[in-house]
Amino acid sequence: MIFMRQLLMFIVISLVFAACAPTPNHVAATPAQTAPLATQLGCQPSQTQLSKNSFPEVQGTMQSDGELWALLFFDKAHAQQDEKIVWRMTGTGGPFKVQAQHEDGTIIHPIWGPEFHGGSNWERPGDEWGTGFNFPKPGCWTLTATLGATVGEIRLEVLAP
Repeated sequence: MIFMRQLLMFIVISLVFAACAPTPNHVAATPAQTAPLATQLGCQPSQTQLSKNSFPEVQGTMQSDGELWALLFFDKAHAQQDEKIVWRMTGTGGPFKVQAQHEDGTIIHPIWGPEFHGGSNWERPGDEWGTGFNFPKPGCWTLTATLGATVGEIRLEVLAP
């Protein structure tokens, strides 16, 4: 049973990674125009649930009309470690941008991506992009994603390395 679960996880991960082809037009994320909700509400990490593919996923909190989802390729985020996050977001315009802000105000951008994904087996609304983050320190991080006028965010508690 354990072997079958490991085999299934390997297949799912392989399929998702295969869908992550790099795009020729790399766009660096820029700071969002609005203050993160974490600043307004205090840090409360977003609730995760298991996706149909058995990866943790988070539904974003929206600052505008639309929908945001994040598929996490880790159970718990750790500082000073590369962490992969795949995003699905509704909306029009562009480009898709994402940044992370620590509770002390430090802002970081993805170490790679956003990379547009032409398709995958993750069933959430909107277009899909992959990103990699390396959080330099533990604490509460608010990740803000924008696509045109659509803005949403998730919050992660990042643990010490």
